[in-house]
Amino acid sequence: MLKKLWGTMLAVTLVSTSLMGCSTETAKPAATEAAAQASEEKTAAPAAETPAGETGAKASEDGGEKKLKIGFSESTYSGAWRVAEVEDVTKYAEMNGYELIMTNADSNIEKQIGDVEDLIAQKCDLIVIVPVDANAVAPAFEACKSAGIPVIDMDTQYLDGKWKEDFITTIRSDQYQQGQGCAEWTVDHVGDKDTTVLEITGNPGQSDAQNRSRGFNEYVADHSNIKVIQQNGEWSRATAQEVVQNVAQSGQKFDVIYCHSDEMALGALLGLKQAGLKPNEDVWIVAVDGQKEALDAIKADEIGAIITCTPKGGDVLFDCINKYFAGDELEEEYFVHQSTITTENVDELYEVEGF
Repeated sequence: MLKKLWGTMLAVTLVSTSLMGCSTETAKPAATEAAAQASEEKTAAPAAETPAGETGAKASEDGGEKKLKIGFSESTYSGAWRVAEVEDVTKYAEMNGYELIMTNADSNIEKQIGDVEDLIAQKCDLIVIVPVDANAVAPAFEACKSAGIPVIDMDTQYLDGKWKEDFITTIRSDQYQQGQGCAEWTVDHVGDKDTTVLEITGNPGQSDAQNRSRGFNEYVADHSNIKVIQQNGEWSRATAQEVVQNVAQSGQKFDVIYCHSDEMALGALLGLKQAGLKPNEDVWIVAVDGQKEALDAIKADEIGAIITCTPKGGDVLFDCINKYFAGDELEEEYFVHQSTITTENVDELYEVEGF
């Protein structure tokens, strides 16, 4: 997949921060129905359908046209979700005629702040930030504001930021609804049976982990037969595997594992097997994301359900960028769609939703 990534990027400027001093082995701080309708508070963004060459350009000093320069501060390149996101953003940047400069924070907030400062120095016309940390990223947004460069907040919310002051829009999945979707599946599955859920969270400092936890726990709070215990899985397959093994060895009983990412779900699956527990028999697993390896586990009847969180948001992103440079006002938030995948529809949605 990485060969494909670099091949795709030949026509686009990709600057890795490894040269300059984005649910780890996956994204460490930091992949409803397919045609889900957004609620009244949410805006569903249409896909960017602009042919290449018709946008992404501005007048140059010599009277010709020069490509607009988009900086993209990715939180990490690690893990299938982020790799798919990088590929998708790169594809849509090229399709829409923009120059793309992408940096990799490698899950380090200090590095991300430096990356954004470097993008500012390269005179980007707009910068997209995928925050490593929802609060600690503030200096990066402040630097862009001081430089007069518009910012799009993507994936992880900048919690202290204000729309139109610190960013022109936010593009993300509805992580609260993802958590609630996992809770709905759990409640439907266990019924009135006394149930202990082992919740394996992403990094607590990130809004996606916070929202997925809140969505799940607020829904199950109305069901007194369900008890939740939490452990931090750090978005990591290895950490989640270790968490499951340790909890099982401690003698703590649990009936369902809820993971904030399917990368952690795959680690939890290994942990169950090593603890001598049978997946989808002794313990059920429900998670968020949609990578094909996890969908294969649904096919094998080893994971109960996945609520999708697609990394393919490049169409929404560049639709917003096109609108901004055309002078159109953007909504405060745009949400990508999500689906619930189980054994009943995994074959139908495998290629559509999987990554």
